[in-house]
Amino acid sequence: MKKLLHVLVICSFSILSIHQAATAQSLYPVSIDKKISKSSLIVEGKVIDQKSFWNPQHTMIYTSNTIEVNKVFKGNNVSQTIEVLTVGGSVGLESVEASDLLTLEKGNVGMFFCHPNSINLKSPVTQSLLYDVYSSSQGCLKYDLSTKTANAPLARYANIQNQLYQELVKKTGKQPVTVKDNADFFVDKNNQKVLAPSVTSFSPATVNAGATLNPATNLLTITGTGFGLPGGTAAVLFDDANDGDGGTAFEVAFNSVLVQSWTDTEIILRVPSRAGTGTFQVRDAGGVTGNSPSPLQVGYSVLTSQFTSGITIIKESNLMDDDGLGGYSILYSTSTDGGGINLDTDPAKVTFQRALTTWKEVAGLNVTEAGTTTSQAITPSDGLNVIMYDNTNTGTAVLPDGVLAVCYSFNSMCLPLDENEVQKTQFDIVIRNPAVSLGIVDFTAGPCPPVTNTQQFDLETVILHELGHALNLGHINDDFQGNILSQLNPGKLMNYSIIYGVSRKSLDFAAYAGALYTITPQNNTYGLCALSSVEMTPLATSVPANDNCPGVFPAIATPNNTLVAFDLVHTTSNKFVDPQYTAINCAATGTHVTNNAYYAMKTSNSGGDLEINVSGYSTTPASVETDCATAGVRLSLYQANSCPAGQAYPAPVACRTFTTNGALATINGLAANTNYLIYVDGLRNTKAAFTLAISGSSILPVSLLSFTGNINNGQAVLNWKTAQEINTKEFIIEKSIDGNSFSYFATIASKGNNSNTTNNYDLADKSPYPGYNYYRLKIVDNDNTFNYSNIVALKVEGKSVMVTKTFPNPTRSNFNIEIVADKKQLLSAEVFDIIGKRVGNYQVNVETGLNKKQISLSALAAGTYIIQLKDEKGNIIEKVKIIKE
Repeated sequence: MKKLLHVLVICSFSILSIHQAATAQSLYPVSIDKKISKSSLIVEGKVIDQKSFWNPQHTMIYTSNTIEVNKVFKGNNVSQTIEVLTVGGSVGLESVEASDLLTLEKGNVGMFFCHPNSINLKSPVTQSLLYDVYSSSQGCLKYDLSTKTANAPLARYANIQNQLYQELVKKTGKQPVTVKDNADFFVDKNNQKVLAPSVTSFSPATVNAGATLNPATNLLTITGTGFGLPGGTAAVLFDDANDGDGGTAFEVAFNSVLVQSWTDTEIILRVPSRAGTGTFQVRDAGGVTGNSPSPLQVGYSVLTSQFTSGITIIKESNLMDDDGLGGYSILYSTSTDGGGINLDTDPAKVTFQRALTTWKEVAGLNVTEAGTTTSQAITPSDGLNVIMYDNTNTGTAVLPDGVLAVCYSFNSMCLPLDENEVQKTQFDIVIRNPAVSLGIVDFTAGPCPPVTNTQQFDLETVILHELGHALNLGHINDDFQGNILSQLNPGKLMNYSIIYGVSRKSLDFAAYAGALYTITPQNNTYGLCALSSVEMTPLATSVPANDNCPGVFPAIATPNNTLVAFDLVHTTSNKFVDPQYTAINCAATGTHVTNNAYYAMKTSNSGGDLEINVSGYSTTPASVETDCATAGVRLSLYQANSCPAGQAYPAPVACRTFTTNGALATINGLAANTNYLIYVDGLRNTKAAFTLAISGSSILPVSLLSFTGNINNGQAVLNWKTAQEINTKEFIIEKSIDGNSFSYFATIASKGNNSNTTNNYDLADKSPYPGYNYYRLKIVDNDNTFNYSNIVALKVEGKSVMVTKTFPNPTRSNFNIEIVADKKQLLSAEVFDIIGKRVGNYQVNVETGLNKKQISLSALAAGTYIIQLKDEKGNIIEKVKIIKE
């Protein structure tokens, strides 16, 4: 049997606070004063050696980092080296990674705020008690020697000597003791060389960090001059997403397995999981750097694992069918031992369930709630996915000050390393416990958002973030916008930090796109060992078609009483197409951009007033509507002939807010024969569903009283009622997949030509598409002029894929299949000859909506064949007999 490799990934969410002053804001959740007071030893030094080891219980791998000491700013230790403890590392064929906790690399230089570790771990070499770093990653100010700055998450020092040194001397009241001269730290190597590396271009401009199985979006080609030969300190330096924009870079050395080639004029490498949006640098062997001409854009990040067994690999982790139900099963811990809290009866369970439901319904995360457990252990061997409050029986240290929750993820793979892929086998999530965890934090369990201008954290936002790590998403650089709490746009979900008084309970585009990537099966090879080789089966999703600005705007006037359904429970935000946060309310003061939707309309030849009536208003959960003072929906109206560029919208021409059913204030003065765009977004991320009835003098009048529909026994049943039919010839029913491009479906003759009586009509679509179906009436008069009705949107549940057209038959070469899908998925098409022998097998990738696919039969002999299309679960969708000429 082939051997297994195990990896534990610890994902934690740091705290960011915002304190407003007259001209600035401070972002230090763990202050420098607290770091100094809690540290018994503060040293400046360089990591010169590392050794990883198991703890005595064999439940966690730690690394002893040997620090060569240069200066001592606090404490009496004047020895040349100390050993500092970090969580994670590799021992043999098993590995632990601790995301967002302090990680060090050989060659790192910085200021370390140290104290003896609290779990009594000793050096595997010297047997002396290891030092821990107070506040983990926040307690190590890593130096960027090219800019002479010092940086940690939520901390920036623009000058090491003139700012950091002076502050430490002032606050400790003593001059540092020099152990080893550090003059070489402050030599400007860029001035020692005439020709520095010059980056002229790079491709692609946008990458997905850590997505090693997708070279098209992960493999970066850098071109320029002066890169030199690989050697010395040569490396590519990326903005580190684990501590936000700027700061000390994450280095990929020339000899890393991520680097495919390095010449004087070109570097090709895979972008690491730690890379965030920002300017990158190329450093040559002598330490001279050159900047990229523009920032590298990182769409999303996928967590990776590193293994060594003969060779070293770095590969992304994959989600699996761990429980035989298509994904993972979780258990809620009920134990109160070690200061624990029974999560099954605590309000935080409902909060957790809301966050889990968001990932399940929007992205398709397959996680089953399987009951409770008394287990409190965090270990790679119990096979349990436990959700728990922090306690002293986990086998690890309690959560440190500055950490809100932790996601522990276990990864494994089969040998050989170069042939197989990494898979996730387990995860545990630990939530901060006020009676056990270090530090004091005020959580709100929701569902109302935290009160602005208070130091409350939104627990649902935190858990949504941690579940993102559970499905293998890493951090990105996309922080909050603005400097007044009530007018902020929250940072993106997988940004490394959160701020007080702000919530994000819906997915943004980066989290959504990244989740679709990690959840969608890739049909990888996992080898033959004791692990599952079956990938996760995604759940059906419910992202509305109007989640983004429509690609097509109407060419004719919008009919009177047009009904538009909005589902802000399942919508996302997308900075690439959404308005900038200061172009949404009419005061241009800034607001949340979290869960929005769109509708494009056109006024009549006369223009005039727009009247909007809200019906069917409800919130998720229902208590938000009655209990949350800040809940509601914002509506903004833009004059636009097509979708404005994302983050470059004009000012809205009108703005409204609503919290229940009823008519909104009339919008006056719309231009004639002009396109407008309706934008709606949940106030402070309110998850609401409602229907807007659009009417008024600016809208085309018709005699239609109503046009509605419903799903009954899998059929779409349409009903409409007219008040009068003067010179009406017929009703043409048109159907659409996306709500924009319509095609003919059926014709119903008028019942009462030149009649003033009320007439009722109905029609059944016996084969609606999977997911959303859109219908409208084309009301045709005797002179063949026509008007359109409102659009009716109906959603068909339980059907994922449908074949709508196959042609040509017979064929000489290619066979075309048109497929409608309710989500992105991977289908298979098998070709059998007349005796049942399989002669062809094709993978068919489909996106949400209509897909036009082609299967090549040119290699087959003339004859009769059967093409069998299957879904991801192996269910047969369609069988077609085809003749090959």
